[in-house]
Amino acid sequence: MTTRDRLMGMANWAGSLGFALLVWQLLARRSDSFFFPAPSEIFPSMWRTADTGFGEPAFLSPSATEGFLGPGFAADVVPSLWRMLRGYTLATVVGVGAGVVLGLSETARQYTDWIVHFFRAIPPPALLGVWLVLFGIGDGPKVYLIAFAVFSPILLNTIDGIASVDNQRIQAVTVFKIPFRRRLTGLYLPSAAPKILSGMRISLGFAFVMMIISEFAGATNGLGLRLQDDLKFFNYVDLWATMIVLAVLGVLANLAFVAAENRVLNWQRSASKALEP
Repeated sequence: MTTRDRLMGMANWAGSLGFALLVWQLLARRSDSFFFPAPSEIFPSMWRTADTGFGEPAFLSPSATEGFLGPGFAADVVPSLWRMLRGYTLATVVGVGAGVVLGLSETARQYTDWIVHFFRAIPPPALLGVWLVLFGIGDGPKVYLIAFAVFSPILLNTIDGIASVDNQRIQAVTVFKIPFRRRLTGLYLPSAAPKILSGMRISLGFAFVMMIISEFAGATNGLGLRLQDDLKFFNYVDLWATMIVLAVLGVLANLAFVAAENRVLNWQRSASKALEP
């Protein structure tokens, strides 16, 4: 992709965003609804100081020395993202590890298939109350709930990716007596990488959803608690501001994941070619 193509893509993106905000502004002004504030009300609230309005700390700051980040970013955004990242990482490590073991063994898959699908069928939000009773309040239960919610797509995609490795290539590395560790890192994982990463990308969206839901009970900070307070006190301007922050975080996380995915898939193609007979 050339520099001109990138600039054109950025211009198109900015134009579509500006058009969407303009339509939003016009519709909100025409509706005069308390529940549907205009962008001209929402965005200034992100810079609001703590001694005005409902007293919630602002997400952004006009000060460059603070990185343009207000106290609300450290108070709510950082704790939420830290819980989400820990839960997502835990699910990825356990899901990929278990998926590799089950993908390599058809017997193990037959014995555990019903267990995997049983727990997959449980809606994670329904476990919020049970989690609080079993594990109490604090970050731990929230991290485990996020991990539980995003575990299944990663596990199932890893199993499918490992189990679907081409038999001819498996036979080739067996004939040449390539050690198992090198088979794993040079054949199985590179071949399964597209499906594993697909499961991880799907799970990233689930992780953001569960990050919010897990903070609806037993939380002392976080974006989920902030959304709940905004609803409780009918503070719809700040409610929309928080949702915009969540949307921006989701877009940035997805862009970062896509960039990392492209690099990993380039690596796996090179690693796969190295083991071709």
